Amino acid sequence: MFCPSCGKEVPAGATFCPACGASLQGTAGTSAPVSGMDTLTKDQRAQQYWVERLVAIIIDWIILGVIFFVVAALVAIPALLTGGLGMLGTLFGGLAFLYGLIFVLYNAAMETNSGASIGKKLFHLKVISKEGKNPTFGQAFIRNLSKIYWLLLLLDVIIGLAVSKDYHGKYSDHFIGTTVVRS
Repeated sequence: MFCPSCGKEVPAGATFCPACGASLQGTAGTSAPVSGMDTLTKDQRAQQYWVERLVAIIIDWIILGVIFFVVAALVAIPALLTGGLGMLGTLFGGLAFLYGLIFVLYNAAMETNSGASIGKKLFHLKVISKEGKNPTFGQAFIRNLSKIYWLLLLLDVIIGLAVSKDYHGKYSDHFIGTTVVRS
């Protein structure tokens, strides 16, 4: 028997899914989903879960982005005042990469210390390791590395949903042994 909510296998006679906590009363379970993407296309809870994760990351991007923009503007003003317009493009290209790296480090530090970034905390989401604890800094860094550039993050999510029956994780989550759960 498989949970109709998350697709994980559940013991016969269980009344709640041990993975996601969904009630199994009145259901006979379902056949295993082909992939997390299959679950995502059919299950409203899975869709809500990923909308919450998307909004959480947008919140984190905005919070960190505002702080980073102010600092970058303070760095760029002297270049503009001294006529350094030629290097301004190079400066902002480097700042874009630096912002991505800082965003990865922010998420890794927050997840290591409290299990969640500010955005995830607002939606009561938490990153845990297979042991049920906060991830180590190495685990958190690897699972967040794709956040350095939005296209890498999108590929990480799509591949994770395509190669696993579980809809909860990106590929990096499956690879490193972490998942995002309700706290």
